[in-house]
Amino acid sequence: MGICRGEDWSGSAVDFVERGFTRFAKLHGAEEAAKVWDGWLRIMDYPFYVTELERNQSRAEMDATPNVLYLLGEYSAAASIPIGPALHLLEREHERLPAAFYSLFVHNLWLWMRVYDYESARSHAEMWLEDLDEKEAAESVYSKVGRNIPLCLSKTGVAAPRAAVRFLHQLQPQLRTSVARQLVQQLLEMHSHGKGHAHAWPGKLAETVPGLQEFLSDADEPGPGCLITWHEDDEISACFEEEMQILGQNAPMEPCTLLTISIDKSPTEVDADVKRVFGYAGAMLRSLASASRIIGIIRELHDEHVRRNRLQSGLPAAARPAGLRGE
Repeated sequence: MGICRGEDWSGSAVDFVERGFTRFAKLHGAEEAAKVWDGWLRIMDYPFYVTELERNQSRAEMDATPNVLYLLGEYSAAASIPIGPALHLLEREHERLPAAFYSLFVHNLWLWMRVYDYESARSHAEMWLEDLDEKEAAESVYSKVGRNIPLCLSKTGVAAPRAAVRFLHQLQPQLRTSVARQLVQQLLEMHSHGKGHAHAWPGKLAETVPGLQEFLSDADEPGPGCLITWHEDDEISACFEEEMQILGQNAPMEPCTLLTISIDKSPTEVDADVKRVFGYAGAMLRSLASASRIIGIIRELHDEHVRRNRLQSGLPAAARPAGLRGE
């Protein structure tokens, strides 16, 4: 694949592959993706993070040099996606467009990350509502989660990925606004990059990677790569913040993505392994680069909505850089 070069060699196989991978990632949209996504995608010689002492002890117990490299992906923060105003814009184009757009967008995000949206918030809210009386429930933020789901997302017939793609292709030439055309175009591009791929959850390798099953049994679920809300600081955000307060506090979080490259096989087999893993990584980076452009538009629409509402209410409408989000 021409990923590594002779000058990349420093005596370490891991460093050799890592240097080639860094260059590969840049060619496949890593810099564009990094404008929105906060995390790591890297080559390691261990499937999860351990101390140097733990690594050495593990190698001593195996009495062998590791013969597997790992592609490890994690998110250190959830990208904010306040999608409400974008859905209203799409609804003005066609009543079923918001549902098709949302379902396909979330489907493609789930290929590469854990997504926190109204479905996650609804599960969290239902758990806490069980402990509240009727009056407390009615006044709580939890009751708003189910109540405030936009009606435009209830349109049927376009929720499945194939149906959504077909609908978007049919509707695309009829879209009137340039923003709607950009959103649909970028989403179809994002989908094309991820087509044929499935999320590489670490659990899929639990029975084949030594020590992984034990690690996962004690670990928390991975941190979400994104938070999809209707507006910033809404009820979905409130549920998200409650869940994130305890995630990873008492146990390590499992990685979001894990793939293996065996390096003790024949050159042909190693080459096939490298192509498989790097093919996945390339598709992931290209898809997330497209998603980054989509989210940039969504954030601009949200910020314009906030400015407009501030002006209408008589509050100062101080502009801020589009997409700038707090922790």
